[in-house]
Amino acid sequence: GNDFQVTDEFWERMNRVTGAFYEPGAFVTFPGYEWSGNTPLGGDRNVYFASEGGAITRSCTDLVPGKHSVHEDSPTATQLFENLKEQPGPRAFAIAHVGGRYAVLSMHDPEIELAVEVHSSWGTFEWLVKEALRRGYRVGICANSDGHKCRPGASYPGAGEFGSFGGLTCVLARGLDREHVFEALESRHYYATTGNRCLVEVELVTGDGRSAIMGDIVEVSGSDTGTPHLHLRVAGTAPVESVEVRNGLSVVKTLRPYGEPDLGRRVKIVWGGAEVRGRDRVVSWNGGLRVRGNVILNALPVNFWNPNQPLQRVGCEQLEWRSSTTGGVSGVILTLEEPGAGLLEIKTDERHIECEVGSVGLEPRVWECGGLEKKIEVYRLPNRQGPREYSCSLPLTELREGDNPIYICMMQEDGHMAWTSPVYLCTRRG
Repeated sequence: GNDFQVTDEFWERMNRVTGAFYEPGAFVTFPGYEWSGNTPLGGDRNVYFASEGGAITRSCTDLVPGKHSVHEDSPTATQLFENLKEQPGPRAFAIAHVGGRYAVLSMHDPEIELAVEVHSSWGTFEWLVKEALRRGYRVGICANSDGHKCRPGASYPGAGEFGSFGGLTCVLARGLDREHVFEALESRHYYATTGNRCLVEVELVTGDGRSAIMGDIVEVSGSDTGTPHLHLRVAGTAPVESVEVRNGLSVVKTLRPYGEPDLGRRVKIVWGGAEVRGRDRVVSWNGGLRVRGNVILNALPVNFWNPNQPLQRVGCEQLEWRSSTTGGVSGVILTLEEPGAGLLEIKTDERHIECEVGSVGLEPRVWECGGLEKKIEVYRLPNRQGPREYSCSLPLTELREGDNPIYICMMQEDGHMAWTSPVYLCTRRG
């Protein structure tokens, strides 16, 4: 619940409920709430306690009856972190959250704020991850639902404000109990997905043979011999389209389980991004496409979540749609009669574009649309769906001094994505 709506009595009840449902080995709960300060005061944070008994500290009590509480308020995120650290009782931890308000990362405490949220029912927020890394924070990358519909793990956006399927976080814990799950959270041993239940493994092996997994911090010196290697394996819930290996804000390499010779008659068009960071982030992509000089044999929608607004075919050359994004992507995969013939015309509320079908290849053609990473991309896929499992090893040769946050972003053909928490590879001279 939003903190300014949670009464003292309800907070006590919530603690009783989480305690009653906690079953080690089967179901792990943590009591928590959403600290909901306005963005200038720090923005949303999800606050949890390692066990029952923690004191709620709200951004305000405006909607609490009588505006009264026995607990001390925290009007800013900085005060929130201080109060959570100072109070006795169970360990508190927080996640930078993007909802109606977005977290301001200039206010941050590494002892309390363990992760940033890359995805939820509100949308996809890679910009928040990038900001944390730009600031040099060592944080994990997680995803949550925040659907407010009481459907954890199945949080469809419906027809309201939410623009995406709710996210999930896979925690790599040594045991299914509070102690081990919290240990994994504190160590950043987890990865985020857009709601799919894919499996992702990364291992970084240094030149002298030391091994690290997602979230670990490993130091190497300039005198170390050998090149670090990243080993990754993904098992998707749909065919794996690409895996980006990233070092902080830079893409080291984009890996695919197919190459240029495998491309065929299928063309993928995706649109995505957001208007702004705040509540008015929704982008309208209503429109359609026409293929002139070719025939559409099949059209597969990507992330069309509202069943009342399906992708519509208009003859054998044209499609129409109603679509919106809030940071993530939607789109369509076309199967054409001729792989390289014709002209593709795309008209949306954001932009009208044209491109020759024959000019579309492995690397996306990109049309920027302003806003917060708003863009349209067009690229080609193999004739047949590819494998759902993919593994690869990659040498990490271009490392800078200091932290190198090495992580991956996996894209499935169906539009679902996953991000690992970084391995923080710290290089030192000498």
